[in-house]
Amino acid sequence: MPDDWTDSRPDDSPPDDSRPDDSPPDDSPWALQLVARIEKAERPSATAVLECAAMAVVALLAHPEAGPGGEWHDEVERWLSGSIRKLARRARGVEWERARHLRGVTVRHHGAEVRAFVPGPTGTAAPELRKLQLQGFDLDDPDRAAGPLRADRHEVVIAVNPDVEISLGKTAAQVGHAANLAWLEMPEDRRREWAVSGFPLRVLHPARAEFAPFEAAAAVRVVDAGFTELDGPTLTCSATWAR
Repeated sequence: MPDDWTDSRPDDSPPDDSRPDDSPPDDSPWALQLVARIEKAERPSATAVLECAAMAVVALLAHPEAGPGGEWHDEVERWLSGSIRKLARRARGVEWERARHLRGVTVRHHGAEVRAFVPGPTGTAAPELRKLQLQGFDLDDPDRAAGPLRADRHEVVIAVNPDVEISLGKTAAQVGHAANLAWLEMPEDRRREWAVSGFPLRVLHPARAEFAPFEAAAAVRVVDAGFTELDGPTLTCSATWAR
């Protein structure tokens, strides 16, 4: 489960004027932006960042402001009605401090820190987000594991397709999709249990022989459209939970 998570704007933060209009004039695609804090010292493991990014997505979806009557509800619902696009960026130092004041949820997990921002059109995203790099997620991964692939009670297991080679930032978006779909597909009582437990999950990298049966029985599958790093629709990861 996450070590800690914070929501919305801190009380001492400046007002957020970045809220997009309901109908952006440029009709740009909508996305949920993820920003991982990657400082020069004390860098998190790649697995910690992936798990933290997935947790941040569902923490935002579960937030009261994303529910009916909440401040974020209309924006979240509009985004969910589309392709649930996600963009993963990195920040450090003053860049992180500026971005974290925008509306969203921050999750801390095993030394990683990721903030998920309220979805909006990419063309009118706040400059604090637009200027952050989409590349440069090269991290060591001493926490990388292949299993076990069985989900314990209350947790979600996400397995990354071993036949797919994509950047860490792209992988963060893909496991975020998996957690997102798991949240939407879960029965209401199971969803509540997951939330109360702090959204525990594991991101694993099984070998091909183990991934195939896991994927065949998985509750959700993520197929990337192939517009950026991949050539055409590609299965990137699958997820399941104890059922």
